Amino acid sequence: MPPVKLAALDVGQARIGLAVGELGRPFAFGRGHLAADDWAGLVRFLKAEGVERVVLGLPLRTQGVEGPEAKRVRALGEKLRAAGFDVVYEDERFTTRLAAQRLRQRGRKKRREKGRLDEESAILILETYLERNRAP
Repeated sequence: MPPVKLAALDVGQARIGLAVGELGRPFAFGRGHLAADDWAGLVRFLKAEGVERVVLGLPLRTQGVEGPEAKRVRALGEKLRAAGFDVVYEDERFTTRLAAQRLRQRGRKKRREKGRLDEESAILILETYLERNRAP
């Protein structure tokens, strides 16, 4: 049985960070970013990658409650489900901060590479999901 192909999305106001991986493997690979309103480009990307399940980063507030940003992400999730994708949500609290830290450690400047920050956040979201769903 072939592994389940996954994509993680870090959904922001302007951009969506992209990462891909496979269930049962610990690695996530960045695939850049798209404009947040590029629905056709997003579907093309998911189909081209052979994605079966989309892991959406759910922006929860520090207390763990959902705000307006989470509603926007859930609306995208419903749209993806209607397009035939399996959708799951992963808590993305603090991923942007951790992603910025990773980029700084590699000597990259966050301000110059905002799309890179979104991509790195998507990688972290997928790595977290893969770790939690790893086979014993």
